[in-house]
Amino acid sequence: MPDVPWGVLFWHLKSHVQVICFALLFLYSLAGRAAAPERILSGVLCAMFVVDRLYHEVSPEPIVWRHTDLMHLCIDAVVLACTLAVALHANRVYPLWIGAAQIIAVSGHVYRVSMVEINRFAYDMMVMMPSYVQLIAMALGLAFHTWRRRRRGSYPSWRRLSSHMPPGMRTISRGA
Repeated sequence: MPDVPWGVLFWHLKSHVQVICFALLFLYSLAGRAAAPERILSGVLCAMFVVDRLYHEVSPEPIVWRHTDLMHLCIDAVVLACTLAVALHANRVYPLWIGAAQIIAVSGHVYRVSMVEINRFAYDMMVMMPSYVQLIAMALGLAFHTWRRRRRGSYPSWRRLSSHMPPGMRTISRGA
């Protein structure tokens, strides 16, 4: 067996390592150590990779339109909708980072569809690199949530909409 440097080996296995990391975060959040926003986001991010793997196993050829893999665009759009829904209502900051990274991924697909010619490397970085940001944000968010719960006890998972509105707007939002 040839002696392969660990950096080269890791580079070729990085997607597998990433899937394992997301699965471990999901399992950790399901083990009762996380609240609803953490369980939802880790589940969505883990499902994103599972659906992508299934897609590549089932479909021998990608479904391409204007040099864009439409299934990847659909997966990223669904993940964007889910992450933004959680990010806008969760009483946490890190879901906003996850949602922002997903906006970059979807923007990469939209950019690819709209441009006749785009640098392939730039496109790949726009649609793949955000998942690494999401992995780091999810891991840090879960770690800080666990630390905060241990240190200060339970705290609300979701924001109350009316608490962030000016007093005059609160009555309008209640229908009064």
